[in-house]
Amino acid sequence: MNLDITVIFDMDGILLDTEMIYMKAWEERAITTGLDVDDIKDMVLACTGTTSDMTRKIMIERLGSPEAYEEGLEFTREYFHKYINDNGIPVKKYARDILKYLHSNNIATGLASSTREAVVRQQMKDTGLYEYFSVILGGDNVVNGKPAPDIFLDCAKKLKAEPSNCYVIEDSFNGIKAAHAAGMHPVMVPDLRQPDDEIKGLAEVVLQDLNDVIKYFDKM
Repeated sequence: MNLDITVIFDMDGILLDTEMIYMKAWEERAITTGLDVDDIKDMVLACTGTTSDMTRKIMIERLGSPEAYEEGLEFTREYFHKYINDNGIPVKKYARDILKYLHSNNIATGLASSTREAVVRQQMKDTGLYEYFSVILGGDNVVNGKPAPDIFLDCAKKLKAEPSNCYVIEDSFNGIKAAHAAGMHPVMVPDLRQPDDEIKGLAEVVLQDLNDVIKYFDKM
């Protein structure tokens, strides 16, 4: 196969099954503090795919105070680290398969996550996925996080790829909006949230899992 394309991945919810851990942590926080679970779930979904600064802003607004945010953050961090210590970092089904597929076909591959870059690099090393990426970027290295296109454009530039040749694999609404704004090909693989009509219109295709993405590339 000879495809003149570049592929850029999101991390949480696409390569790592970590979004569900954060969701469970915040649900537990809601239960223990008497908050409305549905409201908290909506809050977490609104933050999916955004930078830590944007997440902080959204959560303070939803929770009502910086103190409530900081207390919730400490609780959920402890929950997350305990889960990882007990179970390891969960890798999404077919994540290794698609990365091996792209590598074997000499397709340039980058990673552009809203998570801090140091965390991204460490988690990729811990899961054995680090070697598959020519470029890795974190959300702390861009002024405007997703849904702004900045991180994807920066990743494409470092990969020496034209945006119009880049396929972005994303699970979040903010990620799909960012990929579309960058003039790239947004490929959605939903995780916590199914696409609405707006996101379906922005995505080039919505696929069930990463194995379907492999099949999609095979047909090109």
